[in-house]
Amino acid sequence: MKRFKFVLALALLCMCSSSIQAQSVKDIIEGVVNTVVGDKATNAKSIKGTWKYSQPACEFESENFLSKAGGAAVTNKIKKRVAPVMKSLGINGIVYTFDGEGNYTSKIKKRVTKGTYVFDEKAKTITFTPAFGSAYTAYVVTQGSTMTLTFNADKLMNTLKAVSNATSKLSTTAAIVNSLLSSYNGMRIGFELKK
Repeated sequence: MKRFKFVLALALLCMCSSSIQAQSVKDIIEGVVNTVVGDKATNAKSIKGTWKYSQPACEFESENFLSKAGGAAVTNKIKKRVAPVMKSLGINGIVYTFDGEGNYTSKIKKRVTKGTYVFDEKAKTITFTPAFGSAYTAYVVTQGSTMTLTFNADKLMNTLKAVSNATSKLSTTAAIVNSLLSSYNGMRIGFELKK
């Protein structure tokens, strides 16, 4: 009887392992990411609070890019190139506060900007409409005490201008961003914030 139970347990184990092999590791990881980050963690309630700049952020619209060898190394390289730009514009000191009722405040040094925001649950974007100036849209991901706000790289210049109001330094920023754009398609650049 013990031998029969052992053979049955071994057969069940073999069946389970063959079904696990049918799924690729990428499928499993994408499922976990979509469930934990994209679908559940990022919602109107998770955005509420005060968020302080932590570091630059870089994403690619195509998930295939990061699956290629060196994808993580490329994003780290881009973050290192963008960090001095964020510092020169004062973005590295930005603080966002979302009240959960559609109002936000951003602060860079002594400059405070107030406005309204709209969170798009499906697209996972926030559209900011400052009291003065142009509206801008960011892709948002929250996970625990971390939030990333990223912007399409081709619209980054207008966004940085709206956020920082530092027009004199934007020509240097434009050169760096244009150089990155020519190398990578579908790139989004922004920043990571911590609660």
